Amino acid sequence: MQIAEDLHVARVEKRMALSVVQACGELTSMDIDLPEQDLNVSAEAFTSGLNILVVIDTNIMISHLEFVRSLKSEDIPGVDRLALIIPWVVLQELDNLKKGKMLQHVRDKAIPAVQFIYKCLKSQDSRLWGQSMQLASQKIYGLSDENNDDRVLQCCLQYQSLFPQAVVILCTDDKNLCNKAIVSEVKAFCKADLVTALQNVNVNRPQSCGEQQPKRDTEFEKTQGGDAGFTAQFPNVLPDLEKNLGEALSCILETEMKLAFGNLWMEILYLKPPWTLVNLLKCYKKHWMAVFGYVVPRGLLSTVECLSKHLCTDKPFDSSTVRVLLQESKKLLHAFSSRSDYNGVLPQAYTALTKLWERLAEVRADSEQHLSEDIMVLSENAEKMEATTPNLPNPEEKELHPSFHVAQESRHQEIWSVLEGVWNTMNLYSIEIFQKLDPSAVTMAAKSSFEEAFLGLQKLLAAVKDIQEGISRILSPTSSFQDIWTLYNFLRRHEVNNSLKFTAEELYGCVSQELYRERLEVGCCQLAQLEQTLEQCQVSAHREAESRGWL
Repeated sequence: MQIAEDLHVARVEKRMALSVVQACGELTSMDIDLPEQDLNVSAEAFTSGLNILVVIDTNIMISHLEFVRSLKSEDIPGVDRLALIIPWVVLQELDNLKKGKMLQHVRDKAIPAVQFIYKCLKSQDSRLWGQSMQLASQKIYGLSDENNDDRVLQCCLQYQSLFPQAVVILCTDDKNLCNKAIVSEVKAFCKADLVTALQNVNVNRPQSCGEQQPKRDTEFEKTQGGDAGFTAQFPNVLPDLEKNLGEALSCILETEMKLAFGNLWMEILYLKPPWTLVNLLKCYKKHWMAVFGYVVPRGLLSTVECLSKHLCTDKPFDSSTVRVLLQESKKLLHAFSSRSDYNGVLPQAYTALTKLWERLAEVRADSEQHLSEDIMVLSENAEKMEATTPNLPNPEEKELHPSFHVAQESRHQEIWSVLEGVWNTMNLYSIEIFQKLDPSAVTMAAKSSFEEAFLGLQKLLAAVKDIQEGISRILSPTSSFQDIWTLYNFLRRHEVNNSLKFTAEELYGCVSQELYRERLEVGCCQLAQLEQTLEQCQVSAHREAESRGWL
């Protein structure tokens, strides 16, 4: 543990900071970059039957080399095929540590670790892989090149993207890095817990996967007509789609949150960087009503939900789903393009997605003509279903006249727009209060202005708690019509009655629909986050008032 702490301190103090392209010794001078074509073939062959990838940090290689040897060579009961991944930054650190340039007392431990990795890489051992400089040079959204912890984490995220069939686990004794990995949705364990964790991971994998796979392949072949050419493109298309979409969404998220909340944007942000694509889509859904709904049409929330539903899963994709994902991704980026080019990031990503679309079209052209037509129909049907799902009538109500459903859905949308208006008003008012209570703001010099803003903060906090209680009552599994009155009375009490042209019965009918209950769940989370931010602001403002002698 002392070595792990020493290495952590060296990283924090940037004594181990290295350029990605810097070669430091035997390991980083090896030619482990494969041509792209060979890399794809090797990756495809490698993932056959693979279920676990373990990314090894520097402190494990130095302190527990014999454990790493046995992990690579011996079979672990209950664990199927496993491979070790050594990040590029770990290769760099080991090369330098071997020379005694950084931590003299670990030099003797670094030498055998370097020799072990060198032997495995040179012999192309299939159970130990080194992240290439080529991969390490590719930036992942939200990560810094200067931070070695982030570069290890970047390696984990890259292999999650490259091998979605496998479970990626980081092994490190650095607790801080473990925390960052877990926040970024990467499994992380210390050496002492790794073997047990590996066995649990394997036990928790669905037992029916092996039995269902032949059936899934059969169905896929029936739908696709045995389209092997297109299937072979999946390892290329999906990572490229996720990479380009993630980089664009990352830039847009940071830009728009800064514009909306100024210096407080990191405090309000739902999930902190570094972001995975999964986390980015979660942020967009959480902040949609408050931020992005003002920038692009609000109806595009369904596009974000579609992307989140499909990209945040381990389920295999058929060709029609991939086309839908590309279509929805392009639609979303095109909408934001009317706002800004986001320093050139957006058009670059859009062009890359267009090329992916063209690549799929070329693969399709090489397949049987009728397959291309069938997939186009599937894609169009999927897009139509995604776009029209909110307006579909309840199957149990088919006996009613169609005009009834149209009128009812229109009424529900009117009611929901009132709830949206309440949220937008609260959100805009909170931003105004944050600005007035900012210690660096000019208005802080005026006691009357401060007191007015502080009083507004108390009222807003009370209102947020009231409406949150009303929504929580509705979302309760045992809720009934009586639970609607807390929310309805809140709307009447806070001068919303000027636009409140619906009854409590109509409000209950609206929020009883599955679509609007899901939206309320999102809204309830946003309100909880706003409440937490307001309480933090209240504590900060109270301290500021005391320091100025106003209390």
